Amino acid sequence: MDLFSSLPNPLLTRPFAVIDFETTGLYPAVGDEICEVGVVRMENGEIVQEYSRLVNPCRAMDPAAIQVSGITMEMVEVEPKFEEIVDDYLPYFQDAVIVAHNAEFDMAFLQSKLVKMKRPQLPNAVLDTLELARAFDETGPYTLGILANRMGVLDKQIHRALEDARMAAQVLRRFLDEYHKRGQDELSRLPGFRNSYQFSIDGPERGEDNSFESVVESIRKAIEAKQDLEISYTGGRNTSWRRVTPWQIKGMSLRGYCHLRQEERDFRLDRIIECHTVLENPGPLSLPL
Repeated sequence: MDLFSSLPNPLLTRPFAVIDFETTGLYPAVGDEICEVGVVRMENGEIVQEYSRLVNPCRAMDPAAIQVSGITMEMVEVEPKFEEIVDDYLPYFQDAVIVAHNAEFDMAFLQSKLVKMKRPQLPNAVLDTLELARAFDETGPYTLGILANRMGVLDKQIHRALEDARMAAQVLRRFLDEYHKRGQDELSRLPGFRNSYQFSIDGPERGEDNSFESVVESIRKAIEAKQDLEISYTGGRNTSWRRVTPWQIKGMSLRGYCHLRQEERDFRLDRIIECHTVLENPGPLSLPL
């Protein structure tokens, strides 16, 4: 037995709210919605509370999403809207670190939904089990089901919100034990930890003509038309204009070719304050192979 295994694990002293969503599609920035929520609350390394609910997304389901989760419009159209269950859902996050596998995806859906409801975004710290896994070893792939199976915590895979949240909670517990054995006992120094995961979807720098929704719609149209964009992008403390050949919207990011850096890059959609199409001399029209 190594030295640290015999000592109490301080990583387990924080409460965790492990979340997962099933959604109508992959892109909250272009209108996809939550259709099922799942959350498990862990305290002292054990699951103490669970919550799951189908919700009516009030929009059509992408066929690919139906194939993954098995959730159909007939199942959700009689269910309450997210706005009607949010006050039952949010108490699970009280004083907790939010945990998700590929946290950008889940946090983008959650925070953007709260913004649409005129609610404050959650300020909680966030821990991403996907980044924990990537930093722990180089043996991919890192999809939740395959990772859980490799770690011996998966009996059967049912791709639904609560089942995936339970699975992610078990994966989290294994990783917290493994990092403790390595002597890495400071949660804020673990890979994938963020003090918060908030998005600048609204704010004083945005006017009626460059709202988040209008900027995303302009980007979507430029992708369809294969046109370059000049974007006003906020990175760190500076805002600058740069030319981008947009390829695809991925979660809350735009992937494309950055003419300034002359390389493929991801740009946070919420940090694009303004954009205009450029008609002459378009850049590469597709993702590199």
